[in-house]
Amino acid sequence: MNFKSPESVYAQAKNTRQGLPAWTYNNAELTDLEINSVFLQSWLWAGHISELAEAGDYQCMEMANERALIIRGEDGVVRAFHNVCNHRASRVVPDDKGHCRNALVCPFHGWSYHLDGRLKNIPRAETFPAIDKSTLGLKPIECELWHGMIFIRFFGSGPSIAETFKEAEAEISLYKIEDMQPINEPWTMKFNCDWKSIVDIDSEGYHVPMGHKDYYDLVGRSYKDQVLNDQVSRSYGDIDAGKHKSQLNQDYVNTLPKESYLPPSHQRQWIYWSTFPGFVITLFPDQIEIYHSYPIGFQKSAMAGRSYALADERPKMKSAREFNRQINIMVGEEDMQLVKWSAEGMRSSAFNGAIMSDLEMGTCAFHNQLRRSIPVTSLDVAPSIGTLAQTNQQMVEAE
Repeated sequence: MNFKSPESVYAQAKNTRQGLPAWTYNNAELTDLEINSVFLQSWLWAGHISELAEAGDYQCMEMANERALIIRGEDGVVRAFHNVCNHRASRVVPDDKGHCRNALVCPFHGWSYHLDGRLKNIPRAETFPAIDKSTLGLKPIECELWHGMIFIRFFGSGPSIAETFKEAEAEISLYKIEDMQPINEPWTMKFNCDWKSIVDIDSEGYHVPMGHKDYYDLVGRSYKDQVLNDQVSRSYGDIDAGKHKSQLNQDYVNTLPKESYLPPSHQRQWIYWSTFPGFVITLFPDQIEIYHSYPIGFQKSAMAGRSYALADERPKMKSAREFNRQINIMVGEEDMQLVKWSAEGMRSSAFNGAIMSDLEMGTCAFHNQLRRSIPVTSLDVAPSIGTLAQTNQQMVEAE
């Protein structure tokens, strides 16, 4: 894989080390634009095929005003639709996840749809004018399966997830993700801050020695960030086989089985792959964790995910997975505090933008892609109130 040097990443930022200007973390109009121009037009992680094991199994997700329904059809195909009935715009299914036997039945007036989205039945159809049912099926959403992971894209176009992660394909395929099953319940953490504050800290390892001392005890100086391009980055750390100050780390190392389906090169590595705007897949020797970060409103954000693993009943593997879980909970709690402190400071008049090191090039790459997607974020001063979207469009057209 051809990773970029810090010099080339910062060159794309016109050699500035300041990162995004402070106003971009505190602007409601920009949040709206980011939701509509970035998130709704990007691939969003929506689960794993194991969660839709049978025909009729479904789950839902929301982003801003858009509602998605992902369901396995009777033909075994996983599809995504807008969770909007074509009669009066009710949700077609009321729950976040569930199972439909033969049809999706709207809870408002009973309009029903086949599992492939076609309109099936209209109650009291004789009371309506002539209707061509073939034109009133559920509106589809672009859906892609990649290594068992489900992704949807509400709008827009561009490379597939497989194309986006093309250079990571050989490594990710080692983990047999499509054969995995969930090993915990889905989790969500919510933040009272701009979503970029979360992705900023998640994109660099410069903070690891100070902010995650126990995790640093596990991987030490081996931790490294790598940037493939402004959309895709990789980080990794080699598990130190020696003695650890943390008993939790020592217990994890001692119980992690040596017999593995992974090649020796990956049996003692923790690897993080990420893509813009906020998707991360972490690859551990004993399990994986998938999560994404996203805005849910002005100064309101969320991070949501779940862990998966191959079937393995060995007592040592069960113990290793539990120790891994405890390590990651601790790291997550530490990151939440760091995000909180950083976001609070970004609201201060004293904050004029970050100054970044070579070790923060992953954050710079993230900023580069955001500037490319929304050029107005490159301005040092926010446009006047009510003009941000127009100013951004003018900058897009001028490029």
